[in-house]
Amino acid sequence: MVITLKGKVDFPLTLDPSVWIFDDRKVLFENAFKESEAVPAVEEKHWDRSVYQQKMKPPINKSLTKEERKRALENSYVMPIADFLATAAIQEDASHAVLITEQGEEVVPLDELEASMFLFAIDGRSIKESGPAHCYLPSRKETPIKAIRQIKIC
Repeated sequence: MVITLKGKVDFPLTLDPSVWIFDDRKVLFENAFKESEAVPAVEEKHWDRSVYQQKMKPPINKSLTKEERKRALENSYVMPIADFLATAAIQEDASHAVLITEQGEEVVPLDELEASMFLFAIDGRSIKESGPAHCYLPSRKETPIKAIRQIKIC
């Protein structure tokens, strides 16, 4: 199942949460809502392949060890949606988004959508019931928007 992103965007997208498990931008669900600590500045090197690859959008997956693959299939993950919104190039006159679900529609301010996280895997498995993703907004972390089918930028 996919989620379409359309409306006041220059590039409509089709998002497939079932493949996000392979994306390096995913975040462990239990770490997603913790306050991030300041990362100390690291001395820059002239050129380092691993640093270069991690700065690419999306980052290039490194080969996973057996341990990392096992861990990936045991945890729940969320994906920040901001990179996808940037790729879609939201038009300047857009003010909000409408998340179209199986149950109806939810209107969300754009700044809140940009800061949201989409839960796409529970215990390493795609969300089948009430899926393909749940949207955790900063203001509604306890009650996510479920069964999202489409994101319409208005």
